Amino acid sequence: MRAACVWSLVAVWAVGSHRGAAQHTLNDSSSPTTESLLNVSAKSPGNRTSSFFLLDFDDGMLEDWRSLANRRSSGRESQECGVKVLLVAAYSLIIVVSLFGNTLVCHVVAKNKRTQSSTSLFILNLAVADIFITVLNTPFTLVRFVYSTWVFGRTMCHISRFVQYCSLHVSTLTLTAIALDRRQVILHPLRPRMTSAQGGVWVAVIWVMASCFSLPHAIYQKLLTFTYSQEKVRSLCVPDFPEPSDVYWQYIDLLTFILLYMLPLLIITASYTTVARRLWRHNAIGDTTTAQHATQRKKRRRTLAMLLLVVGVFAICWFPLNCYVVLLSSQAIHSSNALYFCFHWLAMSSTCYNPFIYCCLNPTFRQELRLLLDRCRLRRRAAVGLEPERGPAVACAPCHRAAWPDNHESSRPRLALSHPARQPLTGRMDILSVEPIVAVR
Repeated sequence: MRAACVWSLVAVWAVGSHRGAAQHTLNDSSSPTTESLLNVSAKSPGNRTSSFFLLDFDDGMLEDWRSLANRRSSGRESQECGVKVLLVAAYSLIIVVSLFGNTLVCHVVAKNKRTQSSTSLFILNLAVADIFITVLNTPFTLVRFVYSTWVFGRTMCHISRFVQYCSLHVSTLTLTAIALDRRQVILHPLRPRMTSAQGGVWVAVIWVMASCFSLPHAIYQKLLTFTYSQEKVRSLCVPDFPEPSDVYWQYIDLLTFILLYMLPLLIITASYTTVARRLWRHNAIGDTTTAQHATQRKKRRRTLAMLLLVVGVFAICWFPLNCYVVLLSSQAIHSSNALYFCFHWLAMSSTCYNPFIYCCLNPTFRQELRLLLDRCRLRRRAAVGLEPERGPAVACAPCHRAAWPDNHESSRPRLALSHPARQPLTGRMDILSVEPIVAVR
């Protein structure tokens, strides 16, 4: 998936079509180098250049460069202060919420070591991938836009791009694995479940596949440095595909969009549609009481809500940016900083939603969160020398119950906890008693 890694801002800073030059001097619009740049569109068929940056640099972009040169000569920045403040606030909100929420998810999953299921590993893997995206994608994009330059060096130009794409692909493939695992649990509740060892193998396979898909984006990168005035130097981390560069760029983006967005989305949709149809049509395999029927209806509503969130959040957050990238690489549209950062912010915000969904739809996660907050409050009071607050005892989560129920134990109806009397054994199983735990992207 090409997610947020097309540097559309580079179009404004484009400085020439000569691929071999690593440094250019652009003093103002009257210099020979700049003048040749501004007139290059007249030499290209269709009034379009195929430059080092692989972006369509037509008359509109040339006019942007002239305006930029005039503003630079008068000492004004290319971005208004208000826009920078807005971007810093928006991206900082994503960073704080995502780091806190996904770290909390990792804490809750890792704490429950008695039941290490494949679902727990997938959810932990998804949270780790979201943390990587938050740390190695969002801040880089923000700094690049605010300072209009790449400040992290040549090595990080390659490493950061690889980590960004790899984390995004890991998230997509992990969501697909969770969907397939939940389909197996719901449709075939009596079959052997995926063990934690098998889940670990699948996690390793996911990372290997994501790394292979991300290698081209890491290899074909280049750090371009140019001077646009006597004091100011700018560096850009840009794609540098081999000739024919436009064809390479277009097909890599298109294949990434199909293989790592559309195909996983179709698999996720098909899996959860099958599960939803099964849960909707079959109340239970066996006899049910009135209380069991009410419990089934509640589980059905919660399950269907989670299924809708899984597909909806994943598709809505990433669809605009993926379409923008594919259309840009195919030269169907011109680059737009405003559209790019709106779509990029929406895609990056997807890393914030998982913890909220878990908290709303997983009672045990809420309980673990309350216990964690209580422990933090007690430690803070102890640190300042205050006695612990004495109040009603807080109900602690049973040590045998994991925040993410094991596939083997999730098939036990929770009604048994509230009804001491044993229910008559019918040799059958309630299909809705196997409650899927799904992670939302």
